[in-house]
Amino acid sequence: MTDESTRQHLISRLPRLLGSGVDYNDAMTVISGMEEVADWSRGWEAAGERHEARGDEALAAGNTVTAGEAFFRAAISFHTGQSGNVENPEEKLRVQTRQREAYLKAMPHVRPASERIEIPFEEIEFPGNLRLPENRGSGKVPCVLLNAGADSTKEEFFTLENEFLKRGLATCAFDGPGQGMTWQQMKLRPDFEAPVGAVLDVLEKRPELDANRFGIWGRSMGGYAAPRVAAHDDRIKACIALGGYFDMATFWDTSSDVLLDILQFSFGAENRTQAREKARRFTLSGAAENITCPVLVVHSDQDEICPLTEAERTAATIGDNAELVVFEGGNHCCDNMPAQVRPLMGDWMAHQLGATTA
Repeated sequence: MTDESTRQHLISRLPRLLGSGVDYNDAMTVISGMEEVADWSRGWEAAGERHEARGDEALAAGNTVTAGEAFFRAAISFHTGQSGNVENPEEKLRVQTRQREAYLKAMPHVRPASERIEIPFEEIEFPGNLRLPENRGSGKVPCVLLNAGADSTKEEFFTLENEFLKRGLATCAFDGPGQGMTWQQMKLRPDFEAPVGAVLDVLEKRPELDANRFGIWGRSMGGYAAPRVAAHDDRIKACIALGGYFDMATFWDTSSDVLLDILQFSFGAENRTQAREKARRFTLSGAAENITCPVLVVHSDQDEICPLTEAERTAATIGDNAELVVFEGGNHCCDNMPAQVRPLMGDWMAHQLGATTA
């Protein structure tokens, strides 16, 4: 049987899972049915299969709203099953492929609909999901780019996208280098302003979007990437860093083996020593000082992954353009406080970019 400490660790992940759209009953079914750790991924794949079959039946019957929601549930279930699996890249890719295919089936049927875009970058292409707010009229709308963490994917942001969309903001979530299936082509890199610049190159050509009103949001590793992009690309007019760090090397030695395994995998490093050396390049030093747009730094005092001191350093280095908001009792990225944190971020970004429903 799975030991109780493992079970409690998995239960502690529930706030993040529920925030991303996982069904609570699916989570408890998977956790309660576990006899070994491998049952986590098997259980979530089975849940995904159930939702996908339900979506296929709904679509065949012409029930497109139900189909879209079911296919999304399938995708987020597959995502949950593969997340954290860094021991078996082939198995991870297999489940990520199922995640992608389920989400592609969902995209035309969710509301607002989601459009897959391809971003050319250096010798590769990576995918993005673009959604436009409903009832936007004929005018151009602002857009917020969503940066995932080290072992997250764009499909995890569907529910967060809705917070921005209902405030009149378009959203673009993407899997950059080292993220999702893009890991197969290019590993995680510190200069995230380069791939995000490629995203902006594509988006600024879209007739529906106002190229003078781009914002960026990021969580965890993305909370490092977002300010770095803002420092290097003046097309970004507002930035939110949630649960992000200033300098990865400062907390490397105190991080859990689980986190270090994920980072080593994301870097494509052969061992811990090589990974630690790569981590030294992930810093906002020399970049944060150059940010001129407004930045909202959101953190918690109980972040078990990235200490509050990292957020304080980010805000202090940016200076007057930064606003630091700290939530007492929050976990990493304040996943246990979505009712407070998500509206705050949505309203702030909408006001900064002048969304019509702000």
